[in-house]
Amino acid sequence: MQNWMKRSLLVVGVFGLCWIGAIWYWRSTTRMPDTGDLALAMLVMPLTLIMGFVLARKTFAGSDAARAQAPAGPELKPGQGSQGAAEAGGSAAAPDAAAPWMQFAVAGTALRMAHGDSPAELAAAFAEGEARLDLDPELTDLQGFPLLAGRVADIALGPLEEWLSTLQPAPRTPSAQHLRAMALGGDIAASLAERAAEGGSESVLQLLPLLPQDWPATTQVLTTRWLEHSVIEAGWPQERLVVRQPAAAAHASSTSMPPAPATPLAALRAVSAQAAGANAPAFNLLLACGSDIDADAIEHLAVNGKLYGPRNPNGRMPAEGAAGILLQLSKDAGDEMRLLALHAKENATLRELAEEVLVQANGEQPAYVAADTDHRAALMSDLMQCVEAAVPGLDANTSLACVGAACGHTGAVGTLAAIALAHEQAADSSGFALALANSDPTQRYALLVGPLPAPASKAPSLS
Repeated sequence: MQNWMKRSLLVVGVFGLCWIGAIWYWRSTTRMPDTGDLALAMLVMPLTLIMGFVLARKTFAGSDAARAQAPAGPELKPGQGSQGAAEAGGSAAAPDAAAPWMQFAVAGTALRMAHGDSPAELAAAFAEGEARLDLDPELTDLQGFPLLAGRVADIALGPLEEWLSTLQPAPRTPSAQHLRAMALGGDIAASLAERAAEGGSESVLQLLPLLPQDWPATTQVLTTRWLEHSVIEAGWPQERLVVRQPAAAAHASSTSMPPAPATPLAALRAVSAQAAGANAPAFNLLLACGSDIDADAIEHLAVNGKLYGPRNPNGRMPAEGAAGILLQLSKDAGDEMRLLALHAKENATLRELAEEVLVQANGEQPAYVAADTDHRAALMSDLMQCVEAAVPGLDANTSLACVGAACGHTGAVGTLAAIALAHEQAADSSGFALALANSDPTQRYALLVGPLPAPASKAPSLS
């Protein structure tokens, strides 16, 4: 049912009940109402009830979001100091920010988004000019007009629903948008777990889910369990799997592991700092999923002023997707592409970050740039200034991918998808590619993807 129709029925129903109740009261008491009685019963009372309902709904929605975002990480044990604050939340921690970057090999990437079910398909859509949002056939705004949205076709919910039916005690069924995101995330987890299992390694795989922070904690726990199940079903042994719960859900789970970082930048810093330890896992699977493709999700965005439209050009374009990158320690890897260098500074522009990271390319220019930049004019201008200065001569029509602008708002999914695209193009060209992030001003970074040997310069720091 359309949102405007539901609201209209609610208003009509409240007025109707108030009027019927008032008329019944006056008839039963044989009282003739005066002007004040008529105004109170026919206008003031129904309007008060409607306003109270709206305010209560906003209040409870805000408190639920605050509880989902509240950090609830367990206290670290004495032996966990090396992982430190990088595992505690989304902001950059000082120890990890100053640590040297470890050059991970990219053992695999995977994604499912509106314009492709793999990095190669999405890159082809960008190259052919087909990566653009269309009007969704089902979603509408509060006025009933169709919306631009990034819907993923052919999401298989059957395996997820079957798994949910086996859980005891039976959990509360997630909303439609959460089910879609979970199904997409399960596909990515299975694909990358199969890739890790192909090598026959006897080492540990660490799963770091990057879930939307506004999801309920119970949904985050359930999603993490589903991703763990998908990895095991794909052939990775359970005894060699380490799962990190999202920070907002850590209090709701029984694991003693520190919580997972909340953002891709924090996750990259965390695994880099962890790699310096003796017991570092051989594989790290960073995975994000999310979806706003649901009428209730659209209504929530609209009510809170976050939905894109003519009156809100900086709002979100609803979308969905999942993306993941499988990182392997360099000492255990072959000649795969590496994440050679990462630079992130809160007070630096995107241009400065890109110029710093390109020092590690030893004078070579990247052949491709992928960014999580969305449609907002300020972010797009920031990206174009960066590309023009740091990578002059780059063909923006064929060698620049703006994931957020083309696929809609997907949060961490778009950031990991940009890394996956950069890796795909670097592998195809046997050269360098640049992954940029500026959709969140507090999480800007530049990441260089390319082949070994790395330039013989000092190790870049995560300052």
